[in-house]
Amino acid sequence: MVNSEIDRNSGNEQPTIVRTTSSTVLFFVIAGLCVVGLGSIIVGDFTARGLAVAGIPVAIITVVYALYRFPRVELRHKEIALINPMQSVHIPWNLVDGFDIHFGLGVRTHGKVFSSWPLASKGKKMEKDEHGIRRLMDNPNPAVDTVLDRHSKLSDEELSNPRGERTISSSWNFGIIAALVVAVIWAGFGFAALPS
Repeated sequence: MVNSEIDRNSGNEQPTIVRTTSSTVLFFVIAGLCVVGLGSIIVGDFTARGLAVAGIPVAIITVVYALYRFPRVELRHKEIALINPMQSVHIPWNLVDGFDIHFGLGVRTHGKVFSSWPLASKGKKMEKDEHGIRRLMDNPNPAVDTVLDRHSKLSDEELSNPRGERTISSSWNFGIIAALVVAVIWAGFGFAALPS
């Protein structure tokens, strides 16, 4: 989980960024392995075939980035932003009716529940209870708790929307989508170039 504070004095909004720590670790481990593989491909076979095959680790890095590192929840001054792999949704705080946390973080509004890709719900883990007996207990997700805590501490100014100007907006993440398409096509050339 990565946090940054909101700087209200300078006028520059620094959102609190929330994602699971395991997604960051997973991305950097896989990216490191793929970079080593990419380097060995380029050093070992710097030809058109080698460059085509280099598309395979590039595709793996891109897919893992798009699914695990890029998605996040941004807690901003006047809104919560759910940045999912394909689409981003910006919901003003005053339109948030509550949260569903059974299967993952879902933001309830008057008309719809918007799901967050990166924040899973609390899981279960085996722990000893007060009598020393091992039982399946709730394992809360600290990232989800960060969102719930932020919502519970909203000020009147953050909740205000006097003229109803702020509405829910969604947009496609065209940069990530384009990178995925290019990476998959490049990987396809790489698999075709592999010796049979």
